[in-house]
Amino acid sequence: MSYKKIPYQVGMQVIGRFKPSEETLSLITEDSSINESIEILNANEQYFDLCQFFAHALPVREAIWWAALCLEQRKEDWNPTQIQCIETAKSWAQTPSEELRRKAELFATRLNVNCGPSWLAQAVFWNGSGSIVAPDLPQVMPDALLYSKAVAGSINHAAALPEWEHTHRYYHYAIETATNIAKGGT
Repeated sequence: MSYKKIPYQVGMQVIGRFKPSEETLSLITEDSSINESIEILNANEQYFDLCQFFAHALPVREAIWWAALCLEQRKEDWNPTQIQCIETAKSWAQTPSEELRRKAELFATRLNVNCGPSWLAQAVFWNGSGSIVAPDLPQVMPDALLYSKAVAGSINHAAALPEWEHTHRYYHYAIETATNIAKGGT
């Protein structure tokens, strides 16, 4: 299986970019391919870590697009500001701009980064294309993996909160969508 959007050869290259569970570490070997790693984590229902895996394996725009699509699955649960977070992230993923990146920062701050959509907005702000301090201060760039952590946080947070009965179905959608995007789909 060809994952056009994942530039790694083996799963441990991706897993080394985040802190996985002990179970995930026991399942993936040093030579497990990307495909094998995804299949193993999915078969063992390691959805939390599998979402971290995709968030750290996909390029920034694809990862943010994926998270926005996942969060849209809960649109009936989001308030207007949270929906604006998702829409801003989708707009940024389609046409990145500093204006949209700073708009995402405002949404993340307004929501105190305490819900899936606010973590998605934070991922846009931390995407690596600009400074993470006020525009009038000397430039400070984010850590290269910071957006990945926020993407994973947004998806995994939304899987559980607000509480609902469809977490399993949500994770299946998230993994199916990530797989499609990783193969070059939209």
